[in-house]
Amino acid sequence: MQIAKWTSLVFRGFGIANFILACAGLRLLASSVFVIREKVVANTSEHPYFLPVFWTMATVNLLLLTLLIFGGIRLLQLRTLGVVVCNAVFVAEITYFIVLSLLSPASTSIAAGFAVGSMGLSPQLICGYPLFALVFLNLARRRLQTPIGVAPHMQG
Repeated sequence: MQIAKWTSLVFRGFGIANFILACAGLRLLASSVFVIREKVVANTSEHPYFLPVFWTMATVNLLLLTLLIFGGIRLLQLRTLGVVVCNAVFVAEITYFIVLSLLSPASTSIAAGFAVGSMGLSPQLICGYPLFALVFLNLARRRLQTPIGVAPHMQG
């Protein structure tokens, strides 16, 4: 009973955190889109591919935030599918930031687009949420899948 209670608290806590961070990300992403739509920022001779890079990154951000919300719903329903979805989202987010960090020095357009186009994921990046969530959600799922009285190393 104790294991199930701990697991449900972790699942629901991260489900709620998913919603909070997704809403904050959507708000920041919307403000970035508004700035671009008002033509405050545009392609320049220094950043000739800024707009295509921005729209690509904004689309990726929106997709990942949508999947984060879906994973949060499944976590609130105490379904392990939520952990699977969140694992995919968090690994994709970590990969996204690593790849863009490596590409940014090579292209000023990517660097500029990264700064503005990744605002949707910035709340998660600032607090390291993908890393913490990966660890704790998988520990909770593992605890859920471990039969009571059987040590994890004894499972087949």
